[in-house]
Amino acid sequence: MNARQAAKEASKRIEELERVNRLYAADVRDYNACISHMINHGSPCDYCEDRPECLSEGKDIQTGCDDWMLRSQEVGNDQ
Repeated sequence: MNARQAAKEASKRIEELERVNRLYAADVRDYNACISHMINHGSPCDYCEDRPECLSEGKDIQTGCDDWMLRSQEVGNDQ
């Protein structure tokens, strides 16, 4: 691999790491928003990935359920 190829590969790797960091930052913001929502007596279900198809009896109560998962993020390159 020559220097030009190495620089191109490094550039791709940097772009991927920046994308992962944006996703991480979005998750942190959503986790903090969910925690704040729960402190204000909201349900964690509002932030759940599976909310639309949830069949849990605990849906929409303040405690949520054991299967809760933060919804996926859609983060573009411009954020």
